[in-house]
Amino acid sequence: MKIDENKTEILKAFDIYRNIVFATDTDLSFWKSFLDTSINSYKINNPNQVGLYEAGFYVYEYNSKYNGLLKGHQKSRSIETSNLETYKNDFISWISNLAILKIYNALENFILQAIHIRYFPENKHAVGSKKAIDKLNNEIKTYLLDNNLSIDTKNNRHIIQFLKNKSSNVTIFLEHRMNIDITTNWENFFELISILRNVVAHQGTIVSLDTQNEIKSKAKDIFQRHFSINQDEIGLWHLQPNNQQYAGFISYFNSLSLHIVQCMFDENDLKFLGMN
Repeated sequence: MKIDENKTEILKAFDIYRNIVFATDTDLSFWKSFLDTSINSYKINNPNQVGLYEAGFYVYEYNSKYNGLLKGHQKSRSIETSNLETYKNDFISWISNLAILKIYNALENFILQAIHIRYFPENKHAVGSKKAIDKLNNEIKTYLLDNNLSIDTKNNRHIIQFLKNKSSNVTIFLEHRMNIDITTNWENFFELISILRNVVAHQGTIVSLDTQNEIKSKAKDIFQRHFSINQDEIGLWHLQPNNQQYAGFISYFNSLSLHIVQCMFDENDLKFLGMN
């Protein structure tokens, strides 16, 4: 693949990533602010309003004649003026958790597409095709095997291992601390967001003791700055984003992905992606 074609393809991949992350971040910021304002206005304009919404858990109990009866649980959920702020925060939190999954997938696809362009240009386009992405991952694993390197696919470690072996610039970047007041480096941040992706996608935001210990061993400070782990009414521990700090957490996704790609292509800065 020629240099000009490389540039065109990587800009396309970046546009896909940027559109997803930018829209997600903007939506979260806007709706959080809008809900804050709307709730305050509602309370002022409706000082005597108490109950706002009540819902129950129902299911049709079917039988062989398909004339089932509606069954309901005794417990219901009531949203009132007094707890409106709590429900708003819970709503923003679970949306923020889902956003982690969406943005991580965008980051993963961006990095894989960059690997395809830089190191495996003969393969089919890697974005939008699971078959192509699987093929690219197999190419990465084959490379690691041929070079007597470990193939650890947990938390996408094989991708990081491949990049570190291919690019000394990537290795140097990943070893850097994320910030002067943070001990976590960029490689362990990638590990953290991979863990969080699994927590949201496969564990229903439940954070087991093993996962808590794994997080503490990899990225305790950055995690505690942006998240907490809260116990629910039945004793399970759930991932709880810090809604006030969430935008800063998303910005780290951008720093990680863009700088990895910058290092892969041996660029001096981010101007090649249109970041001026």
